[in-house]
Amino acid sequence: MTDPHHTSTDATTDAVADAADAARAAATQATEAARSAADDLAAKAETAADAASDRLADAVKHATGAATSMVDAAKDAATDALAGAKDAAGSARDDLSSAASQVKEAGADALDSAQALAGQAYESGRGVVDDGVGYVKQKYRENPGLVIAVGAAAVVALGLLIRGISRR
Repeated sequence: MTDPHHTSTDATTDAVADAADAARAAATQATEAARSAADDLAAKAETAADAASDRLADAVKHATGAATSMVDAAKDAATDALAGAKDAAGSARDDLSSAASQVKEAGADALDSAQALAGQAYESGRGVVDDGVGYVKQKYRENPGLVIAVGAAAVVALGLLIRGISRR
């Protein structure tokens, strides 16, 4: 016969063993599910990190392109401004050169005109002096005493004039 107490012990042992096996199976399943979830999470995190890295690289490329465009635009503007300044300076230099040439030509014309007028005045004055000397010579031949008296009177008048001016 079998011992009823012993049978229940075997049944309990079998039930505990079955429960332990079920717990082990559940733990293994939970471990596998956790490992699978962790692997999925790691893959998703890696995918998200790759996507973020790609977006960051694109943003850096766009920022670099924008900065390069700004530098190129500033360089072009500076080059254009420099060319404009050179053109303005060249134009101003040409204008000043032209004005200087016109002033030089006007000065040369004025000098030529003044020289011509001085030459005419000299010739006219020389003609008047020659006529005056000729007249005095003729009068001296006609009446030398009168010419000497007029000359002496002129010298006295000149002396009185100088004396009057020097006293003031």
